[in-house]
Amino acid sequence: MAKLDMEVAAAVGASFSGNLKLRIEGGRFLLSLKGSLVWGVGFKGYMTFEVGYESVIALLELVRKEMAANRYQDLDWVDGEALAYVRNLSFLGAVGGDVAFVYVRGYAVVKEIYGQLTDGGRGGLIAYKLVQNRTHRVMEDWVRNLQPQAFGPLLLALSSAPKSFSVTEEQGVRSFNETQAHLLQQQAIERCVGWISRKSDACQQFEEAVICMNRDGTRPISAGLAYCKNKARLDLFMAEKIWVLDRDNNDIRARYRQCVTTLGERLNGCCEYSKTYAGPAFAPVEEIKTVYKGPNID
Repeated sequence: MAKLDMEVAAAVGASFSGNLKLRIEGGRFLLSLKGSLVWGVGFKGYMTFEVGYESVIALLELVRKEMAANRYQDLDWVDGEALAYVRNLSFLGAVGGDVAFVYVRGYAVVKEIYGQLTDGGRGGLIAYKLVQNRTHRVMEDWVRNLQPQAFGPLLLALSSAPKSFSVTEEQGVRSFNETQAHLLQQQAIERCVGWISRKSDACQQFEEAVICMNRDGTRPISAGLAYCKNKARLDLFMAEKIWVLDRDNNDIRARYRQCVTTLGERLNGCCEYSKTYAGPAFAPVEEIKTVYKGPNID
């Protein structure tokens, strides 16, 4: 089977999506395109290429652009397993992973790493990667173009309960306690929403990402209610006042509030929250009841 090289990838990127089919076989992407795109109008049928590590990032970029053009809906030429693989690899790229390297390791390895990072408790470590200035531009490019099916799980991971962690730096091992991890996660969330805010489709990207804030990055039934619940989760996490005497930290939270007010302008006013109490009267547990009263977005 032929390998898909960068020249072919560029040609595919200029073609119409109706001429493409993407699936997975043996842990690798297989991209089929109409033979007429390569050999001319008289050629019938499809030609299938195995996507090598040299071209996988170009393929991910193509799929993300097509999804953005399709209003972040699933693409009919990408099968379900391939779409999940695109999500996993895009997520890993956004958190500083070497996409080409892990793609060579295979589908099972990528799926395992993705599962570990989205299982909770890794938010601080992910945030640490996102706020490093030396990788600022690379991270921004990945996050700005991240499809909601991957952006949602990223926001979920970043808003998970903070835990202490350690990293190895040039100067040695550096440790972060829970409070420091929480602040890093707040910084990363604010940075991510700030990065997408300058895009023309930023509001839709944000809405869909919040709706897809689950480990699988799926769009659930009752999308409006999912938006309200997940948006409240983000807001509560960001409202936690970490080291309030530091003006920079307060500015981070203020920028987040301003940014999501604009990005969520269409749906924020459709969310209604009320407090309820459950359990015995001497020790009631406060719960937040959420109601969505807006347009049908399912």
